[in-house]
Amino acid sequence: MFVIPAAAVLIILAASSPVFQNSDEQIEPMIVDVSGISNGAELQQALDRQADQGGRVRLSQATSLTCTPLECVIGDEVSRHALLIPAGIDLDLNGSTLLLDLRVNSHGVRLSSRSGIRNGTIRIVGSENKGSQAIWHAGIGIGAAYDDGGTPAKPGYFSKVSDWRIENITIDQPYPAAAIQIMSEACHGVIRDVRILDSREALLGIGMDWGSVGKMTTADATIPHMRELWEQNEIYTTHPHDILIQDIDIGHLTRNIDGNDAGIRCSACYNIQVRNVHVASAASALAVFGGDCGFEFAPNELRPLAHTGYVVDRLVIDKAFRYGIVLNGIADNVYRATQTHGYRTLIDPTQPGLNGVRIANSQFNGSGTAASQGMFITAVSHAEVSDVTVKNFAIGVRIKDWVDGLRFKNADLSQNLQPQSIFSSTREPKDLTFK
Repeated sequence: MFVIPAAAVLIILAASSPVFQNSDEQIEPMIVDVSGISNGAELQQALDRQADQGGRVRLSQATSLTCTPLECVIGDEVSRHALLIPAGIDLDLNGSTLLLDLRVNSHGVRLSSRSGIRNGTIRIVGSENKGSQAIWHAGIGIGAAYDDGGTPAKPGYFSKVSDWRIENITIDQPYPAAAIQIMSEACHGVIRDVRILDSREALLGIGMDWGSVGKMTTADATIPHMRELWEQNEIYTTHPHDILIQDIDIGHLTRNIDGNDAGIRCSACYNIQVRNVHVASAASALAVFGGDCGFEFAPNELRPLAHTGYVVDRLVIDKAFRYGIVLNGIADNVYRATQTHGYRTLIDPTQPGLNGVRIANSQFNGSGTAASQGMFITAVSHAEVSDVTVKNFAIGVRIKDWVDGLRFKNADLSQNLQPQSIFSSTREPKDLTFK
C-alpha cells in the first residue's frame, strides 16, 4: 500500500455506507475530499489510502494532473496503468482533467470491481510502444487483455470486473486505441453521459470484446487444439455482459479502415443496451459481431445466453462512411475451421447467431458512396427493427446468409439508391417481413 504524501490532505465530508452499488438507487457513499494533489502518482496514493474503507474520493477543486504509467502488484499479478481505481472506490474528478502520458505498453485509467469514475476529462497526451490490442492506451479500460486472464485454476484479478460506472466523462483519444475498452467478463456496468471527442486515429469510441482464461489462440488451424484444451479445462472464454450504454455523444471518428472502426463495437457479448447515442461520423455507428470463437469455448452455463439481449434504442449517426449498423453473428474463425480443417463444432457458429436483437427509434445516415450499406445483416435470428430511418446509402438494408426471422416495422428505406438487397451464397434467409 502506498503512503500518502504530506502535501495531500484528505477531508471526510460525509459518511454512510461505503458500498458501491451499480443501480440508479445507490446508497450515498462516504465522501472524501482530497486536496494538494499535483500528479497522477499522488492521486493513486490517495485512492490506495482510502481503498480499505471504500467510498467516493473527490478532488477538492478542478485541476489538471499528468498521469504516467505505474506498476501495482495485485494478488499474484502486476498491473501497469496510468491510474487504477481500487475496488469499492468511486473517483469524482470534480471538473479535473487527467493527462495520460503513456510511453510504455499499459492501461490508461483502469477500473476494478465496484468502482467508478465521474465528472471530468481524460485526455491521452502521449502514446508510444503500445501493443496492438485496443485496450492498451485506452482512455478507460475495464477487464483483462488477451493473455492476461490467468488460468482456470486461478483466474486473473481482472478477468471478471463487475459493478462499475463511468458517468459524466469526456475522453480525448487522438491515438490508435479505444476511448473506452471493455474486455473479458466486464459486467453489470453503466456508461452514461459520456462525450468522446473527434479523432482521426481512434480505433473505437466504446469497444466490448470477449476474453480468455488460459493461453488461447484463435487461428483457424488451432481451433481443434483449442477444443482439446477446453475439454481438459485448460482454457475458457469470458464475455462482457449486462452493460448499459446511455446518453453518449461521439464526435467525428474518421479512421475509416473498415467496418470495425465504429462508434460502438461488440464482439461475443450478451445483454447489452445501447440507448440515446449520437455519432457524428464513423465507418459505422454500431458493429455487433459474433467474435472469432463465439461461445464455442465458453462455460456450458453461458451457452443459452450467447449473443442474446441486445437492445438498441435512439441510435443516430449523421454520416456513416461504410455501414450504419453491422449485425454479423458468425463465429468466423470457428466456422472457417469447419470448412478447411475438418473441425466439428460444439455449437453452430452461424445459428442462431445474434439472437433476438431489438432496434428502435434510430436513424442511420450514409455518405452516399458506392459500397455503403445502411444495415448489414448476417447470422441473425428473431430480430426486430422498428421506427428506423435509413438514408443516403447505396443499399439501405443488405441481408445475407443465416438469417432466420427478421421483421421490419415502420422502417423508411426509400431514400437509398437501392432500398434492400437479399443475397445468399450459403444459406437462404427466411422469415423476413417488411411492413
